[in-house]
Amino acid sequence: MDKQKKYQAVDEVQTVYARVLEIVSHVGFVFLSVGYLVYVMQLLPLSVPIEAIAGNWHLKASEMQQKLQIPAGWSFVSSTAALGKGDVLSYLSILYLAMATVICLVFAITAFYREKNYLYTAIAVLQVVVLLVAASGLVH
Repeated sequence: MDKQKKYQAVDEVQTVYARVLEIVSHVGFVFLSVGYLVYVMQLLPLSVPIEAIAGNWHLKASEMQQKLQIPAGWSFVSSTAALGKGDVLSYLSILYLAMATVICLVFAITAFYREKNYLYTAIAVLQVVVLLVAASGLVH
């Protein structure tokens, strides 16, 4: 009976993770599609014109960033003006999908905690912390 309870707990967490991943994936696909269309069709103004990117494609990313004065890392988030740009919207859609694992893990943490599986809860919390620190760029 104890083994059966253990497998039910794992199945519950897997089910929660899978449901959240399904929702996140569908929203991400729509977000990516909208971001792409806004960028390509230039429905919003761009912070860097497509021609400037194409004309400097031969440069390293750091050189292009310096030449075109593109914000580095997460600095675009601090500017509300940048959030209204088409290329930033497209970039945000990619960031959203990159954070899908973190979103799913947050829901898995709650499922582990409800199951009173404190070791896996702690491990999942540590995973989220590590992923967020890595994404923040604080550690090089």
